[in-house]
Amino acid sequence: MRVFLFKGSRDRRNNITVINLFIAALLFQTAAFAGFAGETFRFHYEPGIHYRIEAWVDEEIYRNDVLAQRVKLKNVGEIQITSVRGDQALHEGTFSYLRSPDLSDSYVLEREYPSRFFRDIYGRYTIDDGFFMPVVRNVPTFPEGEVNVGDQWKSGAHEAHDFRDVFGIESPVILPAAASYQYLGNTEIDGERVARISINYVINYTLQYGTAAGVLLPYRVVGYFNQLFNWNLDRSAPHSYKENFDYIFIMSNGEIYEYTGESRGIVTITKKPEAVIESIERRLNTAIPGVEVSLVDEGILINIGEILFRFDSDELGSDTGPELDNIVDVLKDFSERRIRVIGHTDSRGPEDYNLTLSIRRARRIVEELAARMHSSRDRITYMGMGESSPIADNDTEEGRRRNRRVEIIILNERSKIQED
Repeated sequence: MRVFLFKGSRDRRNNITVINLFIAALLFQTAAFAGFAGETFRFHYEPGIHYRIEAWVDEEIYRNDVLAQRVKLKNVGEIQITSVRGDQALHEGTFSYLRSPDLSDSYVLEREYPSRFFRDIYGRYTIDDGFFMPVVRNVPTFPEGEVNVGDQWKSGAHEAHDFRDVFGIESPVILPAAASYQYLGNTEIDGERVARISINYVINYTLQYGTAAGVLLPYRVVGYFNQLFNWNLDRSAPHSYKENFDYIFIMSNGEIYEYTGESRGIVTITKKPEAVIESIERRLNTAIPGVEVSLVDEGILINIGEILFRFDSDELGSDTGPELDNIVDVLKDFSERRIRVIGHTDSRGPEDYNLTLSIRRARRIVEELAARMHSSRDRITYMGMGESSPIADNDTEEGRRRNRRVEIIILNERSKIQED
């Protein structure tokens, strides 16, 4: 993790926060190794996973080989997985840059960076050009095959730098880079099984700006970092990281700035179901106004009411396609989970008739979902409760309307991820 600062007002005209810990953190949901056997690395994604990345940086800045400044920094990332689509996950959140004014353990927030990007199971990014964070992208990127202890591999990468304050360049400046990896094996730290991977990263790039006569700009960037990442194999979660770095900026006026130092960091991974609930409800409400999403003991409950059905029937309305497609779009984010569909009625009419109607409606929803999801019917079960489980007063029309409903439950699965 590096932060490059150019001298200016308040001793800072620009900060370029490189949160390499986050780049590796999203890998740490891999399956556990068996001793020192080979491993196929994949990112594991699940909606609701939250990453808190904390990293501390001690850095020296040289101008023309003369020490100009010492800085002590802290970087914090709060990133949430809000959606999973096939082999990609949508990450949303904020990166914060903090600085110690007196080189103590007290830090002041100087800037926050919102971010939103997709990342696939191999580590490759899809991110809009307007986002400055994360700076380092496509690191780590993993091969599709098995990796054995001692194996090495390489991949391309790039950095996106923030030159707005110092140079007036409004968009991120992209620097291509090359990363080399080696799987070092397993060890124990504080009684926990840990896997280690070294990452060596090199930049050697001449920048192109077009017409910029008379404006001080970085002309060439040369540098490296060496990192050691530790995986907690018992929890399938990140453990810690250490890094040293040295970067040289050759400026357009011939001056040379050098940034050298070391950093360390940790990642805390939690699961925040309430964030998943909010995300699902927001997405479903675009097509099904009034849908209710809640967390129950069995999992995530989606109450779609009875709006999909004709009155007193299990026949779907003629315009229910968009609603069903919207539900399927959400369920695809939970492709490894089982689904349960439950039908309910109000208390009007014979009890046995209501039970039969609730079963027929639940079964009809299952048929529609399975057809649209192209998945096995074994994954989706259904049942009818008739009038036996009201959620409102059956003596009022509004209460009866609420009781006539179909519920879809995304069932829980056992997870190693820490619950908040």
